Amino acid sequence: MNVLVLGANGYTGAHLVKALLEQGHRVRGLVREVERGIALEKLGMELRVGDVRDEASLRGIGDDCEIIFNVAASCRVEPSESRVMLLEGARNIFRNVDRSVLKKYVWASNVSVYGYPQATERLTEVSAVKPTYGLGKITVDAEKLAQESVPAIAVRVASVYGKGRDFISGLRENRLRLLNGGENWTSRIHVDDLVQTLILAMERARAESVYLAADDLPIIQRDFFREISTAAGTAMPLNLEVNAARAFGVFGRAMNSLSGERQYQLSENVIGLLSGNYFCVNDKIKNELGVKLKYPTFREGYKEILSRG
Repeated sequence: MNVLVLGANGYTGAHLVKALLEQGHRVRGLVREVERGIALEKLGMELRVGDVRDEASLRGIGDDCEIIFNVAASCRVEPSESRVMLLEGARNIFRNVDRSVLKKYVWASNVSVYGYPQATERLTEVSAVKPTYGLGKITVDAEKLAQESVPAIAVRVASVYGKGRDFISGLRENRLRLLNGGENWTSRIHVDDLVQTLILAMERARAESVYLAADDLPIIQRDFFREISTAAGTAMPLNLEVNAARAFGVFGRAMNSLSGERQYQLSENVIGLLSGNYFCVNDKIKNELGVKLKYPTFREGYKEILSRG
């Protein structure tokens, strides 16, 4: 297959590119800065430098592409920037796609579309979409735009973890905080299992399908960090009330504006994802796509991460 990966140098994107190349696909990867794509180019990826927000930089990006994966990150920024990336960026991509060739557009969506579910809710692909904060509202609009424009498949992704995105250094340096005591449900998926899910969606999913990508063990946030901190030999994260987190976010915006920085950690998007109840049921990816989780729970994943030091 001729495959285009948007966000090729990101955490999920880099893992996805490597897996696609190993399977023999011809991969074109879009990155914002050439330096971020050189390592993948050496592995065989066709490197393209551009920005989904700048249509002029995308000329020819979709030529001959049968599959497009959109795994460009949009969660750590504020809703205003997420809107530009997810909506205007998607429109720019769709205007540069050869629709006579494109078979599937597989997008790594997210669980913000469910808003703030009750603790008793069990989320599936047919659960009510009730976005309440910025990222969720924009993501719902972006899913609808994709379905109206191209043969789209939305993979709503839970929290992604793996080596290099594992909270261990944050725990050891006492940088992490539990929002509202970590009383909310969370779901996770190891990056290797997410890549497996995305590729199987490319191979087996029908257009307009929706999938939830999560492992077998939703867990209360506080209990997750208790297990991980015990395994890593660190203290538990301290508590931070959501309203205080929002205040820190406002302060962070002001400070980063003065320093010229563009992104900060306590965006409204991040607060929403970290404090919502996301108890995700993964039956559909296993029954319909045939996903066989390498890491059925975070326990297997973190055992390997910690064993590597």
